[in-house]
Amino acid sequence: MEYVVYKRFKDTGIDGRFNLPFGTVCEERGGYIFAPDGRRICAVKSENGWGHFRPNTEEGRRRLVMLERLYRYYAPGGKKTPEGNAAEDFDPDKWPGAENTYWKSLLRTMPTDKLEAFYRARLGEPEY
Repeated sequence: MEYVVYKRFKDTGIDGRFNLPFGTVCEERGGYIFAPDGRRICAVKSENGWGHFRPNTEEGRRRLVMLERLYRYYAPGGKKTPEGNAAEDFDPDKWPGAENTYWKSLLRTMPTDKLEAFYRARLGEPEY
């Protein structure tokens, strides 16, 4: 699967230093994101993976829009939207079977249809 850099990645990765500008297309193999030169950058589900790369698909773009708005919604003192109640929404008892109950992980790994429903219940219809 192809991934694209949505936020410049200028940092050290698994196989060295990288300076990947916005829009750079990378490849995912075996759970890792590879730079165009073939070096491993990071794991797909790492903080670097989530913070700089998204699947190079329309669905990946739409998910990123929703996730970024939900992050602001739950951020303390968020300026764009009223603060969400993360403690209530992400109570581990509401997420049986979840491997990781960190709120961002719950959002990031949610199937797209469920993410859209979750988004609508808090912020209304998504605007892409």
